[in-house]
Amino acid sequence: MTSKIISGGKSGKVPSEYLRKKTVIEKRRSLKFKKQGGVEEARDLTLLSPPYDMTTLKSISEISDILQQCIEAYVQNIVGFGMDVQYNVDDSNETPEMKTEWARLTDLINGLSVERPAKEVLEEILRNMEQCGNAYMEVIRNGAGEVVGIDSILPEYMTASKLNRVSLDDGTTLKVRYYRYQDNADDSARNQGIWFKSYQDPTPLNINGSVAKDGEGTATEVIHFKIGDFIKPYGIPRYIGPLIKILGNRKADELNYRYFTQGRHVPLAITLENAQLTPESEASLQGYANAIGGEENQHKFLLLEAEKVSPADEMLGMDDKYKPAIRIERLADILQKDALFLEYDQSTINAVLSAFRLPPVYVGLSQDYNRATVETAKELTEEQVFQPRRESIAWRLNQLFVEYDFRYAEVYLKSSNLTNMEDIKAILDPAINAKAVAPNDLRDLLSKVLNKPLEPFDGDEYNYPMETIQQPQSTGIDLSKAYGSNNLSEVAASVRRMIRRASDD
Repeated sequence: MTSKIISGGKSGKVPSEYLRKKTVIEKRRSLKFKKQGGVEEARDLTLLSPPYDMTTLKSISEISDILQQCIEAYVQNIVGFGMDVQYNVDDSNETPEMKTEWARLTDLINGLSVERPAKEVLEEILRNMEQCGNAYMEVIRNGAGEVVGIDSILPEYMTASKLNRVSLDDGTTLKVRYYRYQDNADDSARNQGIWFKSYQDPTPLNINGSVAKDGEGTATEVIHFKIGDFIKPYGIPRYIGPLIKILGNRKADELNYRYFTQGRHVPLAITLENAQLTPESEASLQGYANAIGGEENQHKFLLLEAEKVSPADEMLGMDDKYKPAIRIERLADILQKDALFLEYDQSTINAVLSAFRLPPVYVGLSQDYNRATVETAKELTEEQVFQPRRESIAWRLNQLFVEYDFRYAEVYLKSSNLTNMEDIKAILDPAINAKAVAPNDLRDLLSKVLNKPLEPFDGDEYNYPMETIQQPQSTGIDLSKAYGSNNLSEVAASVRRMIRRASDD
């Protein structure tokens, strides 16, 4: 007796478009031109194909049940809180020049995009970078050459050129690339695409890839955001390691779905020996199988009648050998009882979370968390993941305004308030009881709690412990300057009174 394994369907393999491709160099193209003064320059505009298909990478988040949540967690926690202006110098003595610079920079960041808030542009850029490993921010200048706007460009239509080294007027060397945007590959013979140049590249490039006279180029600049080495032409998504798991998990979900739409649910089998069902029993069995659920079909019994089938020699007394029998066999034990590959699904989730360095609470998986573990996870992720990324993006944003020569103010990305009041209380209680806290020591803390700016109290007496301070009524202190004049003023004053009572005890 021989046996063999019977399997259905075709042997599957990962589609080649999901795997790393060999870099393809398009037709070599170089430009030569003369700058003012007769200096000859050359630019290599040879385009390099990306290692992965960008359109495919962008669609993977649509088929994954965990990838999109991780990307949105990055977007919300890195740039989702918006951006603002802060001083990069000591602001205890704010000068008119500092105020003017603050107001100027605030107007610039509020007007970086006229179609939507600049925060949404940054969100789209970060989302593209996490989906494709690459993102492009277009930089828009006014007639005076100053940056006045930004916008995002779809990465699946952008192609980067080879690296060029450009000598600047101050003697430094700038590493730049050139980029072509082309969304109509089938019409490449007539559509040559739109060309861009790297940010701060002085090359007078035109949008058709030609070179104009100095200062007359029509191509705008882009900043290339990518994950990976700066020297490489393209970035790679951080989920590229568990990519196979993501695709396999999708296939597992499709298999489970097909079980309910195409699978066979046969709970039992009726076997007959030396007998056949009567026509009435077959009709009754068929009706039982086709019966629609409801109250009228509850508590019914199935009656099967069979006719004996035996050879002609049963008349000789050998009928016991051909005794008819009806058996009903349960098949429930071999049926699929629940979704398959549940452990594989959990393994995929863990692998993707690890690639993004995110705790499960950021994607809504918080069954095993309590308040203490959640706070610890948030603080660790904020320190190790989100804040370094904010600083990197903020640096690039501040580079946009180098022509304005700002000296006192800079752009920063806002973050969530992770102040743990229980820890602060545990620290402040002994300090207050020991008469070691001055009123001005608590101003920054109250500002965070009340979410409003609070200025320090005027006077050196408020820089010393509380028992040396007279009551505000006897000193004539204007509390409106300290606490403000809106609805939160009384709340802030109440907090201060509680702290004072604790110190008196």
